[in-house]
Amino acid sequence: MDVADIVITIKIASFCRELAHNTLATLARDEGQSALYARARAALGAGNVGQALEADLDALHAIALRRTGHGLYPSSLRGFSLLPGTSASHGAQQWSCPQGLCAGRGRVVPGRPVPTCSLTGRPLTAKPLGS
Repeated sequence: MDVADIVITIKIASFCRELAHNTLATLARDEGQSALYARARAALGAGNVGQALEADLDALHAIALRRTGHGLYPSSLRGFSLLPGTSASHGAQQWSCPQGLCAGRGRVVPGRPVPTCSLTGRPLTAKPLGS
């Protein structure tokens, strides 16, 4: 999958998951690109989602791919749509970004702890799947 085909919310979600630990920061530092990592984090923290952030995330993806053989972004994407003739009131929920910046973090499973945003530390919010 070409990185140009990945929507920005998926790219941001991938970056946010990496903020929970220092692997990507270390890879960027080892490549002399600590400023790139810091700039992406600061832009996201300020809610500045645009072409500059996307270019920085793509550059970080390239670093991870070059250094580890695995990029920052998923190699395939799954989607959800209702079957024809079914109701939108299915009850399934997904974890969503509290700032509405990223694609969130998967399906809500009862009994599991609420995940937090790795950028802000705020809990993710449950929203209907597909919304």
